[in-house]
Amino acid sequence: MPEITVTESTFERLQHHAKPFVDTPDMVISRALDVLDEIAGHVVPENGYRIKAERSIDSHALPDMIHTKVLDASIDGDKFARPNWNSILVKMLLRTMNRVDSFVKLQHLIPINMVKGEKVDDGFSYLSEIDVSFQGQDSNRASRAIVMAAQELGVALDIGFLWRSKDAAAYPGERGRIQVAGSKSTLT
Repeated sequence: MPEITVTESTFERLQHHAKPFVDTPDMVISRALDVLDEIAGHVVPENGYRIKAERSIDSHALPDMIHTKVLDASIDGDKFARPNWNSILVKMLLRTMNRVDSFVKLQHLIPINMVKGEKVDDGFSYLSEIDVSFQGQDSNRASRAIVMAAQELGVALDIGFLWRSKDAAAYPGERGRIQVAGSKSTLT
């Protein structure tokens, strides 16, 4: 394995970008190179797989989303801090209920396991803002419910994600982006 020598000032800069007790200098340098490669449009190796250019996903025909990690997300331009499929689903449930103001319509637009009122067992989480409890979803069900609601409500949706480097993933190591253009909704 090759060894490199860096100046003290460069090492201090590396430390500013490292997670204490977690990152090695190699990990920090690798992340920095990933960013440089992305800016330059180069292919970035990741765990033996090659990351290709970001895949534009047809929102009407989502591929298998198992083994995906959300990288960034926004609804109508509102960006998420540390998004995941279920946190995006929560925002969509809240937005949808505020638009339709009916539990029956909410169930129709976002067809997941949910009940009116508080339920916190069997994987349910309670959203007091709308008095609805929903069951956590896997990435396939959550992504489909999110996209369906965005299309029905006419809200802009932008989700960037990565298929993890696993053989069971649809596109191991590749990035994808789901976008739904905002438009006037037919809902009243």
